[in-house]
Amino acid sequence: MSSPGRPEADPAHWSALIGTVAARGDRDAFARLFQHFAPRVKTFLRRSGESDAAAEELAQEAMIAVWRKAAQFDPNSDGAAAWIFTIARNLRIDANEISFDTLDLYLTR
Repeated sequence: MSSPGRPEADPAHWSALIGTVAARGDRDAFARLFQHFAPRVKTFLRRSGESDAAAEELAQEAMIAVWRKAAQFDPNSDGAAAWIFTIARNLRIDANEISFDTLDLYLTR
């Protein structure tokens, strides 16, 4: 459902931008994705228990992954937001597993 004058209210808008990034490496399309999603991803990560610095770092990594993996996005999936937040969640899980592995290695020395 598109809102007149507010294409960002339409989930298809975000999917189209990811498609443009995938097809042409369009920096303007990516900048719009970044401007919209990066702060939301950071907030999501903060609410998931990450520190401000870790949330910022993981949000940046998530958006880099969006750029690099744009061609893997399926526009028939649950949508751009779900895809981007899944990337962020997976990065958070991976970062915490690495942290625990590092701690375990340190404690077993």
